[in-house]
Amino acid sequence: MIIGTPETVAGNKAQFSHGGDGSYFVRTLLDQIPGSSFKYVRDLHLYPGSSVGDHLHSGDDEIFFIISGTGIMTVDGEARPVGPGTAVLTKSGSRHGLRNTGTDDLRVFVCCAHALSPA
Repeated sequence: MIIGTPETVAGNKAQFSHGGDGSYFVRTLLDQIPGSSFKYVRDLHLYPGSSVGDHLHSGDDEIFFIISGTGIMTVDGEARPVGPGTAVLTKSGSRHGLRNTGTDDLRVFVCCAHALSPA
């Protein structure tokens, strides 16, 4: 069994993810999992007014699961509001970005896996 918890894994504060605005805190709970198609699981805290810029991953699928806060997720030019309990799948080759539109941190679990069919 491989376990990563927010209490046992250090994180770091950073700025301007993929050309976005502002800053965020990220903790990689699991990384490069041997024998699995999963690449990582991250606990992302996007500060109010901050964003992850529009970008794509070739050969990877990502799932964004919103834990708390509110924002706008854009996938292939289509923007939708997101909040607690929302899950968003971005397939390999999809352009995507995320903006915190609320007054609290936007907390998101991001799971990335190798795509079955690369873009």
